Amino acid sequence: MRTYLPSQLLKLAQRTGRWAVKHNGLYTTNLGSYLRVRVMGSHQLTLTVANHHSALGPGQVYAIRVDGCHWRRFFAQQEKIILPLTPDAHTIEIMAAGNTDLDEVWTGDQGFAIRSLRIDDAGTLAPTPVRPVIDFIGDSITAGCWVAGRHAAVDYRPESNYATICADLLDADSLRIAYSAGGVLRPATGGVPVASEFLRRIDCHTPWMANHPQLVVVNLGVNDRRYSVAQFSTAYDHFIKQVTDCFPGTPTVLLVPFSQHFKGEIEAIGQYYRLPVIDTANWCPSYTDGLHPDQTGTIIAGQHLAQAIAPYLSKKV
Repeated sequence: MRTYLPSQLLKLAQRTGRWAVKHNGLYTTNLGSYLRVRVMGSHQLTLTVANHHSALGPGQVYAIRVDGCHWRRFFAQQEKIILPLTPDAHTIEIMAAGNTDLDEVWTGDQGFAIRSLRIDDAGTLAPTPVRPVIDFIGDSITAGCWVAGRHAAVDYRPESNYATICADLLDADSLRIAYSAGGVLRPATGGVPVASEFLRRIDCHTPWMANHPQLVVVNLGVNDRRYSVAQFSTAYDHFIKQVTDCFPGTPTVLLVPFSQHFKGEIEAIGQYYRLPVIDTANWCPSYTDGLHPDQTGTIIAGQHLAQAIAPYLSKKV
């Protein structure tokens, strides 16, 4: 078998997630981070992963898609996931798809880790054609939590939430910077700090060098609803300035949260920085819990977003 180790996979993964080589794995703390590769001449692909989850919660979940067809989900407890293939050329996508708020991803090294990919000796693994990249910055809704129900990890669907739906419709790659419960004022779960601190770090030990996307989409604010308008305006203004500094020259759009919290404040700050603000009123017709879109709702929201941001997405890659 031909084996590809984390250091070999890192370059392929950097367009589609915040990955680093850590703990002998290709490591990320972000749901929705994925690896997209082209496999040729192999009858199977063997994915070896580590299950760095909290003992108090369920294990982690990966999702895999072949040639843009349906996603299949696998539990990390398996450690080795064997995917049968034909020897034809296939596009394989492997996504970090389920964890829990109990996983200490920021200080406890409980993120996702891919140990290796193995294919037949006669097979080859190569990059996929380059596409535009969209960075999505947000919270649990952007991460893909609670889409299929109220059970952590098993009901998360980053592979079919609005960010993935939008990217698929635009034939783009995506990179997610999103953590459950996070905001510009409220720290996220898993020990993750507020957005201004998690923007440039994968965890407390691991800095992240910003990529070069063709578009940045910011969807934050709903988790800050318990703070005052004045507090939110100050913190959101600071964060948007930080985003524009982090991605100089990159078009950036701001979304009003689906819940419509802080709509006026976000519109005012967008106007100040001369950034487009997209109103999401009535985008999401159904929710799992009144706050997180369910599968139907998130698909429709993704369709709306693809239509709204298409004019801002440069095709230069």
